[in-house]
Amino acid sequence: MQRPTAVKRLLNTWKKQKGKRLDCRVNANIIKESTYYMVAKVTMKFENFTKTDLETLTREGDSWKVSSSVNVYK
Repeated sequence: MQRPTAVKRLLNTWKKQKGKRLDCRVNANIIKESTYYMVAKVTMKFENFTKTDLETLTREGDSWKVSSSVNVYK
C-alpha cells in the first residue's frame, strides 16, 4: 500500500466520526501499515496547546476503525 492512500483512508475515517468541529491544524503520519491494521501519529495544534494521539486502527470489512488511542497533551 502506498502511504498517500493510507493517509487519505485515515483522514476519511476521522471525517466520518461524529462530534464537534475542532479549530486546529492537523498533521497525520502513518507509522506502520499492513493489510489489517495501521498505527498512526496524529498531532492537533490548537492555539494554546498541542494534542498528540497514537492511534491503532483495524480493518473491519471495507472500513477502518480506531481500536486504541493514547493521548498526550502539551
